[in-house]
Amino acid sequence: MARFYLGLGSNINPAHNLALGLDALEQQFGALTLSPAVESQSVGFQGDNFINLVAVVDTDRSITAVAQQLRQIEYQYGRELNATKFSGRTLDIDIVMVDQLQGLHEGIQLPRIDLFEHAYTLYPLSLLLPELVPPCTTLTTAQLWQQFNDAEQALWLTSFYWQGRDISADWLPLVQAQPVECESTG
Repeated sequence: MARFYLGLGSNINPAHNLALGLDALEQQFGALTLSPAVESQSVGFQGDNFINLVAVVDTDRSITAVAQQLRQIEYQYGRELNATKFSGRTLDIDIVMVDQLQGLHEGIQLPRIDLFEHAYTLYPLSLLLPELVPPCTTLTTAQLWQQFNDAEQALWLTSFYWQGRDISADWLPLVQAQPVECESTG
């Protein structure tokens, strides 16, 4: 059994599309462990704000099988087959990590570089699993977040309802629901 860390995002009717995506993930993989949801400005293009979160699933499926299932879920909920990299998304689901694997596995680079380069992946994971040490580093996700510096990306915790419950509610009292400015060191 392997643990998959999945990054989900949407900026086209995000509350609806992310809820459908989570429903589909739960149907395919069973119980989900979810981070709080974060809202952020689009990165790399002008567009509506994204809502992002991290889901953790355990499965005995191969990386290839999981990746194929994730693409199928994305297309089922409106992702365009040949969408450009920096464009709006109805639903985007990426494999961020699989256990402690690193390097190229079944054609997928692990861990996904987004974990270290984009606040919308690192921040929710650091809230969910602050003591997790991702592969390729000796730092916890909380330490990585403390050192993260991307002054151009503001993000904030946001309420997000799935199955009648605000998945961010447990974190909102702990972290102010206002933009988190990533400080630049240079």
